[in-house]
Amino acid sequence: MKQARVRSYKTIGRPLGLGWGHMGPIIRVGLRVLIALLPLSPFIVLAALFFLPQQTPHLRINYTYTGSYEHPSYRTCQYLGVHGTVDVIGEDCPIVRLMAGRTT
Repeated sequence: MKQARVRSYKTIGRPLGLGWGHMGPIIRVGLRVLIALLPLSPFIVLAALFFLPQQTPHLRINYTYTGSYEHPSYRTCQYLGVHGTVDVIGEDCPIVRLMAGRTT
């Protein structure tokens, strides 16, 4: 009896990813929604900053200090945030600071 030869074979395809199987379409739709919202991202970020309930990031724009440049003792700092400028007296003055609205 003659032995059959294998001319070609095809491997069975496995789903890519982490073995989630049914999660593929959900992930694809989620990515499409994120891509569709990408042009609106600056507006979404600004809206989120205005609706944050407590503290928002503020950037130091002006300060005065005494002492040497290497070891300053800050006297006043002025920060710019979403709701305007905030003056801080006699504390440490990091470049970016989380603080609530207007406290003078």
